[in-house]
Amino acid sequence: MTIKAFIVDDETPAREELRYLLQQMEGVVVVGEAGSGSTALAGIRETNPELLFLDIHMPGISGIELAQLLAELPTHPLVIFATAFENYACEAFEVEAVDYLLKPFTLERVAKAVSKAARLMGSKPAPGDVTPAAGDGHEGCTGKLPLYQGERIIPTSPERIVFAQAEEGAVHVHTATDRYRSRSTLTELESKLARHGFVRVHRSFLVNTNHVLEAIPWFNGSFRLTMDDRNRTEIMVSRYHAKDLKRSLDL
Repeated sequence: MTIKAFIVDDETPAREELRYLLQQMEGVVVVGEAGSGSTALAGIRETNPELLFLDIHMPGISGIELAQLLAELPTHPLVIFATAFENYACEAFEVEAVDYLLKPFTLERVAKAVSKAARLMGSKPAPGDVTPAAGDGHEGCTGKLPLYQGERIIPTSPERIVFAQAEEGAVHVHTATDRYRSRSTLTELESKLARHGFVRVHRSFLVNTNHVLEAIPWFNGSFRLTMDDRNRTEIMVSRYHAKDLKRSLDL
């Protein structure tokens, strides 16, 4: 599958840099570019791209406004914001952007964003993709993590998360009432959330110790936890991870 990409940025050097990086990836073709939101609308209608790289600060229609306009159409490209400003990540979530790239761009980061878009399109990750960095690029949104329900992006505060579970090749994050999907691995989530009271208790589980209702000693030095979500989920702590739990709970 070839992904047709369109670049919108009022700075010519930024467009040239993005075009150059995208040309390094097989399976991606740049079908057009524009220097403003208003000219982009005509170009997008003409070329029908699947993926839009969109700056935020532009004369006339801003990138956020353009994404909102496109979202009202029956079919529209997926959006990746590419900007020098990191304080618009929350607005990007609201228009369901695939990713949020900060200038200066790197091949690794752009390739990761393209892979995210390719997965949403139901295709295989774009050839030439690289190993993802530990971050998702959205943690600047007041410390929230991007969680997903279908194509909806839900910025979620760490304190709302009860536990995360790796199952059937995916990572699901549970709050008190809902279940979401994360695009991070469990190990990446462990790294991001350690300072918020999260502890790895099993190969497949990461728990927020602030949401532990009870910890019952179990066989061979292990524990059984009951979490305070609406299902009162029980999670077994492996003997290998029990010492980390005991240290976290002062047991």
